[in-house]
Amino acid sequence: MPLLLVCLTGTAGAEPGNGNAAVLDYTEGGHYDTDFDADFMSEWWYQNGDMRLVGEDGEKKNLAFFIVLVHQESPTIFYDSENGTQLSNLATFYGVYPYEEATSHNYTLTFVPRNEIENYIGFHVPYLDFNYPEGLRKFYGSALEGYRLDYAYDNMQLNLFFKPRIEKTIDSAAEPVNFTTYEYAYGKLEGSVVLDGKRYKITQADGYFDHMTPYTNNQPVWEMEMHGWSWSELTTDSYQTVFYGVRGPEDGYDDYTYKHLTLINKHTGKVIAEYSGDEVSINQGDSEVVTVNGHNVERPASVQISAPDLNISINAQSVVQLDKSSLPGGEPLGFVDFMSFQPDEATIEYQGDFEQGSAFYEYMISDWVIYSP
Repeated sequence: MPLLLVCLTGTAGAEPGNGNAAVLDYTEGGHYDTDFDADFMSEWWYQNGDMRLVGEDGEKKNLAFFIVLVHQESPTIFYDSENGTQLSNLATFYGVYPYEEATSHNYTLTFVPRNEIENYIGFHVPYLDFNYPEGLRKFYGSALEGYRLDYAYDNMQLNLFFKPRIEKTIDSAAEPVNFTTYEYAYGKLEGSVVLDGKRYKITQADGYFDHMTPYTNNQPVWEMEMHGWSWSELTTDSYQTVFYGVRGPEDGYDDYTYKHLTLINKHTGKVIAEYSGDEVSINQGDSEVVTVNGHNVERPASVQISAPDLNISINAQSVVQLDKSSLPGGEPLGFVDFMSFQPDEATIEYQGDFEQGSAFYEYMISDWVIYSP
């Protein structure tokens, strides 16, 4: 029986301007494929940050990052026929952007028996509770109380607390792919970072959080229903914009079946305006051709997005490329993701008010497109 998702996120009784839910929100926790009667479903929890750091010796450092924790289910694809075991897929990936230094990234994927998945994720609960199997990476909390992220890999360790300061926003579509994203698009980060054995304290940091769930009822994987998508988050002193655009198979690299742009006032936590469909115009800059596993794909080096009274501009400067998704047998599955970070001079122009800030810009291409003849 499909799950009825109850989303209770009114702001009555909430602290003025912070937009946090005053009641429990059951969209925060994990979901099963049976909740959507899906042949393949995926969900991930995403956190980014743009941080000012200071070391114990007084060294100052600027660092941006994004981190994703993923849960995927398929009753047919994730089945170990040799052992007669239904599997669940867990993955995590990140990108780190030290200002004026080389980026770094990692993609990790594992499978666990389906009957053990509740050891790692809290399902149908009004909070996030995700513990990656090896125990070094976990993400937990809620918009009401704040989210904690403890994440260690190689020479990096993050111990972060993120408190949303704006209203919850939602992106959702049925075409070209079923997906819903619950966003707490702006808040402050606190905590510490360890790089190469050296600990830094966060002195100032802006962050973004969302929880996304795409799924399909009629394809082996939901990526087969689209060409890819574009997402961006741009933050200035007064404003923040969040854009989601999804390309159908016929759209190619430039057109978008789904377009939604949100403008937020950071100081009040309120949504100023939302634009969708034909209200939103996208102009992607010169494309760079990238070879992925012997196949050529394109990614834009910049993007300009326009809507009535609003124009934003982003350059894809420091770019992380992730393309390591696969099935248990090694077959390609998932997406190739180009995630860029621009530390400054990304622009928002709203009703003649012009501001500059930083931006994350994602351009994703499905593996189905890459590996199709």
